[in-house]
Amino acid sequence: MIDKDSVEYKQFEGLWEGKTPKGINISKKNSFRSRMKNSCQQEGLEYSKINSFLVHSGLSKKLDEDSIIKNDIKVTTPPRRHLRNF
Repeated sequence: MIDKDSVEYKQFEGLWEGKTPKGINISKKNSFRSRMKNSCQQEGLEYSKINSFLVHSGLSKKLDEDSIIKNDIKVTTPPRRHLRNF
């Protein structure tokens, strides 16, 4: 679950809403959401606030049981052909 009292979530919430010391900046809000939408699409996730937080915090990049890291690159082995779900 997401800890809504954490500093990281509060920072994300401020960026999501476009909050600045002077008030709310709509262009910052829109540019941040656009970056999060692109990042979610690259990760293969549906665009939503929760998925955007997972991408922003790096929780979506945790290793799965079928992935390894080689030279700072995440390598995922696909399932064998006869085991794939189509």
